[in-house]
Amino acid sequence: MYGRLMGIGGYQILESLKNGPVKISQLRNSVPLYGSAFDFVLSQLMVTGLVRKFEKDGEEYVEITELGRNFPYQWGYGPYQGFGPYYGCGPHHHGHHGNWW
Repeated sequence: MYGRLMGIGGYQILESLKNGPVKISQLRNSVPLYGSAFDFVLSQLMVTGLVRKFEKDGEEYVEITELGRNFPYQWGYGPYQGFGPYYGCGPHHHGHHGNWW
């Protein structure tokens, strides 16, 4: 369950951030993850070092890190299907079953 949440939610968050930093409030409204699911995915992206949070003018922002820009984050989509930090947990199970299920 968590693998699919990370695969789809993480992809959507990273796609939303690819053009630069975004306010967390705007990101929360633009990504179809709600409540603790949004918090969970965002925190996992920060733990893996793909995203960082910072404060500017009293607002919290999120941006992709250098690692995130160079990481093939199309976890279950595109040319890197099934590869990444949650390998085997996307829609195409190529191995390592049970990492996040």
